[in-house]
Amino acid sequence: MTIMYSIRGLGACEEVGRSAFVLDFGEKFLLEYGLKLAPEGVEYPQNLNENIKAAIISHAHLDHSGYLPYFYTKSECLSFMTQPTLEIADILWLDSIKIAEFEGMAPKYTKREVERTHKYNFVAPYRKELHLSDDVSLEFFDAGHILGSAITKLTHNNKSFLYTGDFKVEETQLHKGADLGMGKTDYVLIESTYGDREHPNRKEEEKKLCESVQETVDNGGWAIVPAFAVGRSQEVIDILTSYNITADIYLDGMGKKVANLYLQHADLIKNPKKLKTGLSRARWIQGAKDRKEVLKKPCVIVTTSGMMKGGPVVGYAKQLMNDPNSKIHLTGYQGDKTPGRLLQDEGKLFFEDEKPVKVSCKYEKFDLSAHPGQNEMIGALKKWSPRKVFLVHGDKKVMPIFKEKIEAEVGAKTEILKTNKKIDFD
Repeated sequence: MTIMYSIRGLGACEEVGRSAFVLDFGEKFLLEYGLKLAPEGVEYPQNLNENIKAAIISHAHLDHSGYLPYFYTKSECLSFMTQPTLEIADILWLDSIKIAEFEGMAPKYTKREVERTHKYNFVAPYRKELHLSDDVSLEFFDAGHILGSAITKLTHNNKSFLYTGDFKVEETQLHKGADLGMGKTDYVLIESTYGDREHPNRKEEEKKLCESVQETVDNGGWAIVPAFAVGRSQEVIDILTSYNITADIYLDGMGKKVANLYLQHADLIKNPKKLKTGLSRARWIQGAKDRKEVLKKPCVIVTTSGMMKGGPVVGYAKQLMNDPNSKIHLTGYQGDKTPGRLLQDEGKLFFEDEKPVKVSCKYEKFDLSAHPGQNEMIGALKKWSPRKVFLVHGDKKVMPIFKEKIEAEVGAKTEILKTNKKIDFD
């Protein structure tokens, strides 16, 4: 008897952001429930109408976890994630409520729903098989993306389905790289962020960043490093101290709270002693008074947000964008229509409702991506040897290129998920 499975994308289909997928694999599972922080406002996944057996969250970034508390305005099913994912997501959820209230908007969920999320959550370690029902089991594997990130393997009647979430095969300063040792699998749902290209040599990029930062301060300027609060802020501090930057290094924004969690889960970090040394050397900004002090003497400022949309980086950029000796060092993916993307592409900046203006400071993009390049993903798929591959979490123009590459080199039938379109497979 042939059993039919299905998958439907509620978000992150031909786009990056608001990941959410309904997988019918023996039972119905919600893989991710994220949101998208777009320039026009927050974008949410499509309506969820199915009766869900369990929700599974790969990692804490808001585009994967940010809408989960809203799920618990009605649902009472269990959710599964790692312990660090729950702890980091909790910081982000509560911050989202605070930001919405500050901007005069009604938040989509309250602290009550966040508490309900905790109530129905089951934290799972890596490489421990859990039975979600009589016929379906779950196992997490380290994804190498950020602290607590997981590749999800679901098994039903000797068939296996792998969801990568965001993952990184190559080693970084903080992580050893993804654990790909889950064996062969029948079906793979894989991210496609860099499905059309490779990343430059990571060590060379780290060296370039450190040389640029040091040169900026030596020339009497401030080196601003916009960085994501989760993962990137901590990694940049680790990189800068590893290369013995002689300038003062400051850490500002939500990255400070997350840094403490990284230290608490030292067993999941490649070199926790080195990270601890770097974080203890950096000076942590505590408020407006400290931010004024920082601008009195050239230094390095690692601060949120990574795409320059909100956060302390806005204040620093406004002060220094017309200083020809200062430089903004972009270190991560810059979403469409974000201030960071406009700076990267056109050398202009805008904040909130202000018009874009040309900057006089220097700027440069450094590739410290926590996502795999095309060859990393093709190598992983060859290891897993799937019969079928589904593509999500990528730009519309990138995904057909990646699909063609997979079918040519891996030999697996590959489909690109479309928003709200269900794909049946056996």
